[in-house]
Amino acid sequence: MPYKFITDEQLRLYMTDRKTHGQRTAAARAGFSERTARRFDVDATLPSQRNIKRGRTVSDPLEDIWDKDILPILDKDNSVKPITLLRHIQSLYPLRFPDDRVKRTLERRVRGWRALNGPEKDIIFRQTPEPGYMGQSDFTDAADLGSSPLC
Repeated sequence: MPYKFITDEQLRLYMTDRKTHGQRTAAARAGFSERTARRFDVDATLPSQRNIKRGRTVSDPLEDIWDKDILPILDKDNSVKPITLLRHIQSLYPLRFPDDRVKRTLERRVRGWRALNGPEKDIIFRQTPEPGYMGQSDFTDAADLGSSPLC
């Protein structure tokens, strides 16, 4: 099943069933796919004992030019579009950025920068009308008071 973590109990059940059943049957009885079973046949380490690698898998292509080339432009005009920044760095480094592969990375970096350093967003307080609150009246007849009507 996709996006479900395999538990230690499932792996133990698979390993004991694997002694008497085939890979497909043992995997089905344990509750995961045959492809996952192949992975566990190669490395039978319990899921709780595995080190999960997280973080960047590719180095940041904008790391060394962000501070010196892109940030001064964003500081001067924070409404500049990421595609304009991309065209600017492509003109500065034509061999390093020949195509638009870094466009998504640049968009993410600019969006993160704007969230922290960009212009303030307008705050809107929604006003919910309460029935009868603004339309209150006591229906007093002021004709007997002798006051003149307003002009």
